[in-house]
Amino acid sequence: MFQRLFVMFLYMFNVQELPRCRLNTRIHFGEPLPVIIKDGKLLEPTDKNGNVDVLKGETLTLSCEGSGHLIHPNMNHEEITATVTCDERDRFTNEAWLAAPASFRMFKCSYPPVHKSVQTNRTCFENNQIYEVGYHVQNEWYPVYESCFDANRLNAVYSKYTQKPYNANFQTRVDRPFFIADDVYGFVPVGSLFSPNGQKNAVSRLVGPLVNNYFTNQQLLSRGHLAAKTDFVMAFSERATFHYVNCAPQWTGFNGGNWNTLEVDLRNHINFANYDTIIYTGTYGVSHLLNKYKQRVELYLYNDINNNAVIPVPEYFYKVVYEPSTRRGVAFVGINNPYYTLNEAREMCFCEDICRGSRNFSWLTWHPDDPSEGYSFCCTIPDFRVTVRHLPYFEVSGLLV
Repeated sequence: MFQRLFVMFLYMFNVQELPRCRLNTRIHFGEPLPVIIKDGKLLEPTDKNGNVDVLKGETLTLSCEGSGHLIHPNMNHEEITATVTCDERDRFTNEAWLAAPASFRMFKCSYPPVHKSVQTNRTCFENNQIYEVGYHVQNEWYPVYESCFDANRLNAVYSKYTQKPYNANFQTRVDRPFFIADDVYGFVPVGSLFSPNGQKNAVSRLVGPLVNNYFTNQQLLSRGHLAAKTDFVMAFSERATFHYVNCAPQWTGFNGGNWNTLEVDLRNHINFANYDTIIYTGTYGVSHLLNKYKQRVELYLYNDINNNAVIPVPEYFYKVVYEPSTRRGVAFVGINNPYYTLNEAREMCFCEDICRGSRNFSWLTWHPDDPSEGYSFCCTIPDFRVTVRHLPYFEVSGLLV
């Protein structure tokens, strides 16, 4: 303890430049990246530029549990989980399994570590279950994010995670894995249901031959992330987003249009404004299409063994952004249906749109009046809660812009 305080004293008063290793998320992290633990937590950058500073003599734990073993040209035998100690620059040592100081960018796993979902003893709106998604390392659990999941309707209600300035500098060139379900969906064939053909077949049973008018080269249903892959900074956290408790059916025009624009703009704005936020990304309502009788039918992908409709196609996707230190927040909402007219979409705006025409939100580059990209609007959090009652309570004192 005294040594750490002494080191902090030297650093604060700039007595000397402390010897350290400096790693950057865009340069020094290979793939498949091990899960990396520092000070009992998943590794995260120490500044907004994606740099990770590790003092000389400090250790990191690297793990490939559940998938393979660690790989490095300097290793003298295989390890599944091992520690390395900062030497200098990007060089780390451990004589127990490394024959020489090792360049950090060369640490990899033989296969990507496997993320898991764990059902917690906590509940969310209407007694739904909260799941955590993360990694087991040496019998310890390291969550990446949590999900409120409705097991009766098989619907991801929302995912909760943090977004900080460094998230704009996420690790790149990370392969997209397959989505996994663990046992959350039971015997429901969720993988095939969420495939493009599976979703088209499900909608076809509801709207008949009109399905070919809805599913085109430009529009079809896809696996829509709630927490986006690149909302996380390290490869092991990015991969963890590929779980069906973090997924809902989303039209591709919206997925690649205003929803993607919001994700990118928000990450960049949080970096620029230096915000430290909590994000709730979720779904609300059930989308509709006209069937051959000109009747609006709700869209679900499946009927369970009791013939209950499950896995809804959401009417809305949203992101609620909250900064705890100032108790300020804002809600961004998009309509997940390209087949509403502009007038219909405008009628579905359930709050006063505080973004439209506001200089405070000039950083948003979306096209909010284009239903094919997802008609979009913004709400104050109190206004948002009037309609979307499942958002957890937290004190809000102002608008985050």
